[in-house]
Amino acid sequence: MSDPRLVYIEWEDASSVDLTTGWVYREGAPPPDVRVFKQVGFLLELTPEAIVLTAALDEHQMGPRTRIPAGMLRHLVELDIALGAPLKIPKKRRRKT
Repeated sequence: MSDPRLVYIEWEDASSVDLTTGWVYREGAPPPDVRVFKQVGFLLELTPEAIVLTAALDEHQMGPRTRIPAGMLRHLVELDIALGAPLKIPKKRRRKT
């Protein structure tokens, strides 16, 4: 099995409105906030109904999956990890005693 592609997505979340105030008058009610999230992950599935991502995987296992309905998806870009410069892992510093 080949590794899934790494992708960057932006998606709009469903949300409840007026949680802190409860009932509000329709006239003059403030507009609801739009919540758009940015996420990076390994693409497991992309269908007309939904996209499914995971943040971690190996040959046999994967971490928790996120399923986002296609109607909430705003932007999808495949990332080419070969284009980026590799980061160096910082060395642990010894504590002076």
